[in-house]
Amino acid sequence: MKTILVPLDGSALAEQALPYARMMALLLEARITLLQVVSEADVEHVDSILYQFAAVYGTGDVVATERERMRELLDERCQRARGYLAAQAAELGKSDIDTHTEVVIGHAAEMIAEIAAHDQVSLIVMATHGYGGFRGWGLGRVGDKGIHINDTPILLVRGVAGAPAEITLPQRIMVPLDGSDLAKQALPLATRLAAAANAELMLLRAVRPIFDVEMVVPPMARTISDVPDISMTLRKYALEELQELAVRLKEQGLRSVVAAPFGDPPESIVDEAKAAEVDLIVMVTHGYGGLRRWALGSVADKVLQASTTPLLLVRAQAA
Repeated sequence: MKTILVPLDGSALAEQALPYARMMALLLEARITLLQVVSEADVEHVDSILYQFAAVYGTGDVVATERERMRELLDERCQRARGYLAAQAAELGKSDIDTHTEVVIGHAAEMIAEIAAHDQVSLIVMATHGYGGFRGWGLGRVGDKGIHINDTPILLVRGVAGAPAEITLPQRIMVPLDGSDLAKQALPLATRLAAAANAELMLLRAVRPIFDVEMVVPPMARTISDVPDISMTLRKYALEELQELAVRLKEQGLRSVVAAPFGDPPESIVDEAKAAEVDLIVMVTHGYGGLRRWALGSVADKVLQASTTPLLLVRAQAA
């Protein structure tokens, strides 16, 4: 059975991922694993200090006693985490969702990555503050230590004040495309969700203004009169490609609309998602590996920071 991993840290921000995890579990017919990582950084730090203290003063008994006290504190944190997750699991159980809990000791980034990679996790659902959310989870350590999430898609929910406790099924799902086969790798998951939710797909391809396209017309041949014609031609090609794709989706019984606005891709995605009241954006990210680079420096990252629409990232795979 498919598994959705939801990392929690006991905060109200992290809990904003839970309604979305519930919705995705129902759509994907998946179970949920709630994960809390108890940090042992404090214990490791104290152990280091005690070791140095014992080496200088030879107070082995005092050090052993203090080390045992710190270990008991760690056990107590684990017990509290188990109780907290059990309460959250009980709430999810009211929706007849098979829910499991797991408490592990370590660093959040590494443990999220390790469990996603080895427990056959189909989707990770997390709440973030954009950059702040990643830093809060310590996810920079994932890329820095070479730990990878493999192909696991990740749904990022922008933490906002007054977030709803319940989430309805998506009515409109946007899939940003750029004409490449890599970008189309978001379509299988997006179409599956659209079919399960009976949602409309919005296929979007932003067309950059002509002054951003350096190779369309050689500089020596470029004139003022070329600009509008070339821009409209680029948009025409984009719309034709999207319409062909929409026809194929219709043959699968899926509803879709197409849009090819002029503008920078991140801004176009954010603006169109807001104007069309999109409930979910599903797009490919060209990350380098690990969570640290899933979105940073990319179109996906700019969308994450500028939009409150949930963003489902699908890791691009080489052909």
